[in-house]
Amino acid sequence: MDKTKKIDINGESLAYFDNEKGNTTLLFLHGAFINKEYWNAQLSYFSKNYRVIAVDLPGHGKSTYNKGDWTGPRFGKDFSKFIQELALQNVILIGHSFGSDVMLETVAVNDTGIIGLIEIDHMKNVGIELPQQVIDQLVQGLNADFENTCQQFAKQVLLTEATDPEIVSRLLADYKEMNPEIGIPLLKYGFSYPQREVELLKGLKLKLYSIHVNYVPTNEESLKKYLGDNYELHTMEGTCHYPMLEHPLKLNTLLGKLIGEITSK
Repeated sequence: MDKTKKIDINGESLAYFDNEKGNTTLLFLHGAFINKEYWNAQLSYFSKNYRVIAVDLPGHGKSTYNKGDWTGPRFGKDFSKFIQELALQNVILIGHSFGSDVMLETVAVNDTGIIGLIEIDHMKNVGIELPQQVIDQLVQGLNADFENTCQQFAKQVLLTEATDPEIVSRLLADYKEMNPEIGIPLLKYGFSYPQREVELLKGLKLKLYSIHVNYVPTNEESLKKYLGDNYELHTMEGTCHYPMLEHPLKLNTLLGKLIGEITSK
C-alpha cells in the first residue's frame, strides 16, 4: 500500500491509508491490539471502485497515545472529527471486533454523511456480560503478567487449534507488542461495555449489517431483541476471529454484496 498519512485529531496524530478517490468512502476500523495493516487485502480489492481508508486507532499501530481516555465515547468523538476533517461523504463504516463499537460510537456522535454500517465478527452475544469473577481473574492476570495473559486470552477466545499457524503467530506477536498502559484500561472498559452497546444499538437509525465467523456461534436472539428487523446477519466459515486474514477473498465478495445493497438505496 502507499505510504502512511498522518492527521492531527483531538490531540492525537492518527496514521491512516487513503487512496483519495471515489464518491463512496469505505472507512475500515480495526479491532483492539492490532492495526490497519490487517485490512490490506480489502484496501487493494476495493480501491478500484471506492475511496478506501484504514486508520490506526489511537494507541495502535503508528498512531499516538497522548490521552489517557480509552472509553468508547472518546473514540466516537475522534472518528466523527476524522470524517469531518477529511470532508468524507457517502461513508460506509466497516468495523471489526472493537472497531465495531468505535463504529457505533462514531455514528452516535454525528451520522452526517454516513450511509452504512457493517460489523465483522463482534456482536455475537449483545448485552451479555462476563461473570464478575471471570473479569476479576482477567484483570488480576493482566496486572500481574500482561503479555502472557493477553496471549492466552487470544488463544482461548479468538483462535482455535485449526487456525493457520501464520495467523496465530502474527496475532500473538501484535498482542505481545501492545502497551499495557493502553491495553489494560481498554480491556477493562470492554468488559463493562455490553450495556453501552445495547444503548447504542437501540438508538440505531441505520440498518446494521453483520458478518460473523462460525468458529463461535451467534446468539441471534440478542440481535433481534435490541434491533428488531434493523439488521442483516451473514455467516462465514472459519476457524478464527480474523476473516480478513483467513479468507480475504470470501470476505471481500460478501462485503462487496453488502456495500452494493447499501449504495443502491
